[in-house]
Amino acid sequence: MTPAAPAEGTVLGVDVGGTRIKIGVVGPTGELGPHLSLPTPATPDEVVARIAQHAGILGARAGLAPTTPVGVAVPGVIDEAAGTVELAINLGWEQVPVRELLRAALPGPVRVGHDVRAGALAEASWGAGRPLAASPGGAPADLVFVPLGTGVAAAVVHEGHLLGDRYAGEIGQLRVLEPVTGRHMRLEEVASASAIGRRYAEAAGIAAGAGPDAREVVARARAGERTAEEVLAGALDTLAQALATIVSGIGPLPIVIGGGLAEGGETVLAPLRGAIAPRLGAIPAPPVVPARLGMWAGCLGAGLLAQHGDGPDPVVAAAAASSSSAPASASDRGSTWPVGTGAGAAGA
Repeated sequence: MTPAAPAEGTVLGVDVGGTRIKIGVVGPTGELGPHLSLPTPATPDEVVARIAQHAGILGARAGLAPTTPVGVAVPGVIDEAAGTVELAINLGWEQVPVRELLRAALPGPVRVGHDVRAGALAEASWGAGRPLAASPGGAPADLVFVPLGTGVAAAVVHEGHLLGDRYAGEIGQLRVLEPVTGRHMRLEEVASASAIGRRYAEAAGIAAGAGPDAREVVARARAGERTAEEVLAGALDTLAQALATIVSGIGPLPIVIGGGLAEGGETVLAPLRGAIAPRLGAIPAPPVVPARLGMWAGCLGAGLLAQHGDGPDPVVAAAAASSSSAPASASDRGSTWPVGTGAGAAGA
């Protein structure tokens, strides 16, 4: 059966993570069409080959032209102008000309961006930022997006634009005090989702790789298991050290927590609020809320980059374009195809 014609401005978004690649068809107002999640291969060439293969498969399923723009979001320190990954610790990449490799493998235009910055744009445009916005169709609310996954990073959206250069947001590399031993460690070695699972296994005497993931640790903490409670509390208190510092510099903007840990709800968010507030002194405590786009924020953000090509941050335009649509939760997305009609610029 021939798929229905996709709406104008429909593109492909790709989120390259440390363990999974997420690829999806992204509609002009943030609808997620056919999508899939795949293991991340070991080398840049293998990653590019996997993206090219499955972008072609999904594009064909959605009725997209082979030359449909593709946005690709990757972690680490990214020179977006050059399309180069300067350093991605969780991928083991250094000085990888990823845009050049992708352009050689894909027939259409390609735009490369930072995964967390792309996710922040998507959350501001189509997710958590919409109910926080001052007026429908206007600039989305200012916010700080903090996804917790293989690593930890942050991105700040202010007046519809991302703040900072390519080094901004790499908070996972900050040296913080580890809560048990008092040693200085990188934040993501304590507070990332992967670290929470690993630290729980160590505390419980479980063999490496055989313990629960962070979601399960949160579930066990909710059920009152002491080891899980202690590991989770230590991770959130350590994360609060970094977030309180951010708030002291930019003010009490809403903090949007993404990644799998956000699904823990108040088991995660309440202690995080409680750990941030006492560190702020006279500064008002910011709202701390869950992301709305779930694990697909980076993919949707990559699609947003592709829709708007090499122009300025597309968040204001996207918010205006989607103002007539009701906000969709992650569970709503992907349930209907083709995407709704709406204007969307294509280019990358």
